[in-house]
Amino acid sequence: MSIRYTKGEERTNTWSHAGGAVLGILIGVLMLQVCWQASSRWAVFGVSLYLFGMLSSYLCSAIYHGLPARSVWKERLRRFDHAAIYWHIAGSYSPLVLTVLREEAGWGWGLFAFVWTCAAVGTVLTFRNLKEHSNLETLCYIGMGLSIVAAFRPLMESVRPEVLWWIAGEGLCFITGALFYSMNRRRYMHSVFHFFVLGGSFCHIWAVWIALEDYLS
Repeated sequence: MSIRYTKGEERTNTWSHAGGAVLGILIGVLMLQVCWQASSRWAVFGVSLYLFGMLSSYLCSAIYHGLPARSVWKERLRRFDHAAIYWHIAGSYSPLVLTVLREEAGWGWGLFAFVWTCAAVGTVLTFRNLKEHSNLETLCYIGMGLSIVAAFRPLMESVRPEVLWWIAGEGLCFITGALFYSMNRRRYMHSVFHFFVLGGSFCHIWAVWIALEDYLS
């Protein structure tokens, strides 16, 4: 069963991630234009997957929180909201693993296969029984998020230090956000979590932008 938020909380939850969707569209169109002009099909594909994951996550979240508490669609959107987190994480990896890591001794394709397999399994579990699989769901989120550590050395050798710093900032935002998420039953803690997720997305966008700038030059 989902947690009941106040109307003020739900407004903040809705508009925070609606803003994330708008940001994603604006930055995404610009990224795709740059990749398309550089005639890099892998960059276009990776960025497209990233936008799919990010926009799915923010839009599902915004719509879910924007629905009235008694809406028959509320619980259905909750499942999409949770499943889209898998797509967001897997999509976030895609621009990097399909460009700067693609030819790094199998690291690119290995990570790509791992995160999207996790996303597929996680989606199935979410739609089967969200409450029953909540612990496994959390482990999948963490495992997907930390899998970049396994490829840290090849990534470090493939990108500028600024990219790594932005990724570190992203991780800090998400970890801090997770702490607030764990206090979900306190007022506005979920809203604070939303803003840390937005901060993490902002950091990741810059990391991808810098990495692609070097890759396409």
